Amino acid sequence: MRAFFDSTRCTDAALAASCYPVCSGVRSRIATRKGDAIPAATALQRIGRAAARYFLPSPCLSCEIRSVEEVFRGGVCSSCWRAVPKAVRPACPVCGEPLAAEGAERCGRCLIHPPSFRSLRAAAPYRGSARSILLAFKFRGADYLGARLAEVVVERLSSEEIDASEVTAVPATARAVRRRGYHPAELLAEAVAAKLGVPFSPRRLRKIRETSRQSRLALEHRRSNVRGAFRADGPSRKRVLLVDDVATSSWTARECAEALRAAGAEQVDVWCFARASRDDFDRDEPSADSG
Repeated sequence: MRAFFDSTRCTDAALAASCYPVCSGVRSRIATRKGDAIPAATALQRIGRAAARYFLPSPCLSCEIRSVEEVFRGGVCSSCWRAVPKAVRPACPVCGEPLAAEGAERCGRCLIHPPSFRSLRAAAPYRGSARSILLAFKFRGADYLGARLAEVVVERLSSEEIDASEVTAVPATARAVRRRGYHPAELLAEAVAAKLGVPFSPRRLRKIRETSRQSRLALEHRRSNVRGAFRADGPSRKRVLLVDDVATSSWTARECAEALRAAGAEQVDVWCFARASRDDFDRDEPSADSG
C-alpha cells in the first residue's frame, strides 16, 4: 500500500500522514505532522481521488492536459469550466450577435430580417474552453456533460426576463439522432427545464427534412438550407423557451421560432450554451452544426 502512494508521488502532507493508517483501519481520526485531526471520511475521500488518478487516469476532454480530479464530474477539469468565456458585449439586443459598431441598435440581419423570436441569448461565445467542451459534448460521446452545461446556461442567463410556460429543443432528424446515439440540444434543453422548474416538451418541434450541416455552408446559404425544415406538433404553449447548444447565423432558431408561432406561441425566447460569430468559426476543424 505504501508503494502505491509512493508511485502516485503524493505531495499532500495530510494525505501522506493519513492514507496508510486509514486503509488499515487503525483509527478513525489521524493526526498530521502539525497535530491536526483529519476525519476518516475526508481521508478516505482523498484516498479515493488518488486511487482514481492512479488506476483510471482521465485527462480533461477540453484541454487534454490536466486530469479530472473530481470523479464523475463530467470529464472536464475545474480550470476549463472556470475558463468558459463570458458573452461578448456590445451585442445585438435581439439575436445576441456581437455588434460591429458601438451605439448600433440592432445587427444588420435583424434590421433587414426581423426574427420571430423575441430574444436569443447565449451563455458564452464559441471560443476557448466553451468551444472544446461543446465539441466533446456533441461529437465525442460526452452526453453526460449536458447537466453541467445547463448549470452554466441557467447561472448566466437566469437574470433574463423569461416567463416560459414550456421548454423545448431545436430538433434533429431521426437519422441524425441514430447516427450520434443522442440529441445534444434535447439533453441540454431537458436539463435547463429541470433547473428552471418549467415543463419540458421534447417533441414540440420536428425536423421534417434533412438539411446540410450549417457549419459547412457560407452564411448566405444558411437561410435557404433550413427554410421550411421544421414543424410544430400540436398547439404550442403561449410562452416558449427554445434551447439549442450553439447558434451561428441564427437562421435555425428563426425557422424554429416561426414554426412555434404558427402553432400558437405568442412569445419565443432562445437560449444557447454558445454563440458563434464570424471570428469564432474555423471550418477546417469539427464544428457545431446548428445555424
